Amino acid sequence: MAVRRNYRNTGWLLVLPAFAVLCVVGILPVLTSVNYSVQDSFSGDQFFWVGLSWYKELLGSPAFWGALARTLAFSTLTLSLQFVIGIFVARKLYFVQSRPELFLPLFSLPLLMPWIVVGFLWRRAMDPDIGLVGTALSLVGMQPDLNSVGWAWTIIVILDVWHWTGLIIVLCFAGYLSIPKPYFQAAQIDGASSWNTFRYVELPKLRNVLIVGALIRLADSLMIYTEPFMVTRGGPHVATTFLSQEIIQTATMEFNLGEAGATSTVYLLLVIPFAWTLYRMMENDR
Repeated sequence: MAVRRNYRNTGWLLVLPAFAVLCVVGILPVLTSVNYSVQDSFSGDQFFWVGLSWYKELLGSPAFWGALARTLAFSTLTLSLQFVIGIFVARKLYFVQSRPELFLPLFSLPLLMPWIVVGFLWRRAMDPDIGLVGTALSLVGMQPDLNSVGWAWTIIVILDVWHWTGLIIVLCFAGYLSIPKPYFQAAQIDGASSWNTFRYVELPKLRNVLIVGALIRLADSLMIYTEPFMVTRGGPHVATTFLSQEIIQTATMEFNLGEAGATSTVYLLLVIPFAWTLYRMMENDR
């Protein structure tokens, strides 16, 4: 005789707190942004339904596409530099240094600094009169000029690389520690070169670590605001005005919540495919 067992599936109760927090910090702001994007405001407290007019205006706006292009260019450039430097340094720490734990805290120090402090620090550092970096460059005949597009981009790229490369170093070093020693021993016995070992052993084993690092850094670099605002104020002209700054200026300075909501919504829809692709890559590798 078959015995029927009554199961009480109460496990979903355990995820209710996390779901409530997600609604508050994630879902509700998105819904608010979408709500603003289909309305126009008057005097800050009167709203009128305008449908998709903000989206139509936004997609034909050169300012939007220019800010988006600058944001994507900045993210591509900084992430490429951070990952190349991060993997190189982590590899040297793993294979060359006998006490890597002494160096990891030094590389992690910039991660502890708030964004506004990093921006203020680098703006002062590049000052040719009182800044350490600016003074050193002046001695060799180079004059940092924040009114130059080239200098403005160079400074904010170096700033971001300095601030976040430590994260990639720590992640990659942890990834190296997780690689079993027999893989390296087998490669050495087979006579594999250093490049082949890196290509066929190290990179495949670091795949998930690199994807996690890319996901974290991509999300952060796409919403960068504080550092370039502190250093260049988005200038010269709009050369370092990224999409996050464009949204904040539209919402807080122009008080145009409809356009800002539409920009935020389109921005989110553009970011989701990148994040989803990285996530699926990590899932498929399990």
